[in-house]
Amino acid sequence: MRNEKPEDGRQAAQEILAQAKTLAGMEGGMSDREFLESMARSDQFIEGENNSGFYAKLIIEAQTARDLLAEGEVLDGIAKWVAESIRRWRQTKYFLLYQEEQAAGRDPQKAFEERGWGM
Repeated sequence: MRNEKPEDGRQAAQEILAQAKTLAGMEGGMSDREFLESMARSDQFIEGENNSGFYAKLIIEAQTARDLLAEGEVLDGIAKWVAESIRRWRQTKYFLLYQEEQAAGRDPQKAFEERGWGM
């Protein structure tokens, strides 16, 4: 993460909370467009290559939102974002290795550690 101002961190935290409220269907959530625009910015503090499943998922979610916005896919945008980001996540090396190790009865965490990947 880059050195950002404290206000940047607070604003990011507020956006994450609003995103969570939206996904949970809580009052005060965002519209589909607001949600996609917010998600499109959600990887702004990630810098460079990071072999972490967590960061990979954040990047996938942000890119999915950018792609949907670019295509004009705002109607039912949240539902489309959920489905597409899950589909993309399931194609990552992190998800595939986890599935493979579990199916073989091995500890996926050990396989991640051997590769220098964070979960």
